[in-house]
Amino acid sequence: MPEIWLRYGTTDVVLDIRFENLANQVSAGFKVMPEEEIRAAIADVPLTDNMLILALSGSKAAGKTVTILAEQARARGFNFAVDVPRRLAGALTASLAGKETISINRIDYQSLRDRMSRFQSAVIVSRVAYDPLFGFAGAPTSLLRNLLADSMAEAFKARKNNRPAPGVQGGPLKVAASAAAGITATSVELVASSEGMAGVHTGSINEAFEKAVTQLQSISAVDTDPAKCAIISASSDVGVHSTLAGSLNSLWNSVHAVKKGGSAILLAENREGVGGGALQMLIEGLLRPEQVQQSPYIDGLEHLLFIEELRQEYELGLVSTLPHYYARTKLGFSTYASMKDIIDKLPEKHGKNFKAIVLSDADIVLLKPMA
Repeated sequence: MPEIWLRYGTTDVVLDIRFENLANQVSAGFKVMPEEEIRAAIADVPLTDNMLILALSGSKAAGKTVTILAEQARARGFNFAVDVPRRLAGALTASLAGKETISINRIDYQSLRDRMSRFQSAVIVSRVAYDPLFGFAGAPTSLLRNLLADSMAEAFKARKNNRPAPGVQGGPLKVAASAAAGITATSVELVASSEGMAGVHTGSINEAFEKAVTQLQSISAVDTDPAKCAIISASSDVGVHSTLAGSLNSLWNSVHAVKKGGSAILLAENREGVGGGALQMLIEGLLRPEQVQQSPYIDGLEHLLFIEELRQEYELGLVSTLPHYYARTKLGFSTYASMKDIIDKLPEKHGKNFKAIVLSDADIVLLKPMA
């Protein structure tokens, strides 16, 4: 019986699965850049006095990049401010823990342009990943999700249908790129796993994003035979697990590798709860199920549409600290108490010879089912 460890919030949990039930085990195997190469790449970023650093990721890689930029600015006697969207602030603070003391501003401002106009220059730090609505996540999409509500609503309307489309550059991403093209800033777009950085790309927002996406696609796509089950975890960056709204992307990025009628089960601690937005509104009765299809965009509305579409074809499972009543009764997930509970119940649902894909790093690995 192989010993497989998967990330669950701040800890790792073991999955005891029989060899005969394991179809494939997939994780990011990125080649990490040496420290000197990372610092050399970041050193190419033009710095000025009175500079804004806008962090659009709470990942370890983003924390490291912000730290290096701060070190370089201080070495030159430059003043700077570090802004981070409120929803990412906790993760970035954790990523900066134990490093040089850096004061961050938890922001929720109405006008990005007004904020940037107070500074001589701006540097945006982000990390690319797969995204079920935009195809890819990075600085352009993070700007929309966190700071550009009107463009986010436009991108949502530009989707092709109500099914996830990870790795597909469609209408929503075009809207994001168009909005980002009007923002003057230097972008540092990272390709990284919890083990470290595999790439540091700089340039305009769209230029850096496109280079990072190209690298991500070249190193993260994995061919696999579709299986009856998938057990899915996001990356080891704690921020990805902190809320249901954040961790669900890993489920949507992977469900296409499950056979129809199969089980796709997400492992996500969600210690900060649901994550607000449309999911919270549905749980609290502020948004009724019959309103979801016609609702104007609310943060995370795509998750409700994906749930509605996909639970007709798959069992959508969840291991989480969220109350089972919310996850099961309100949102429609099958709930599991533990990893052992998954292994005990899957044979009952799919027979003792079921096959499961075990996927970690589901935010930065794209499964490509073989015909």
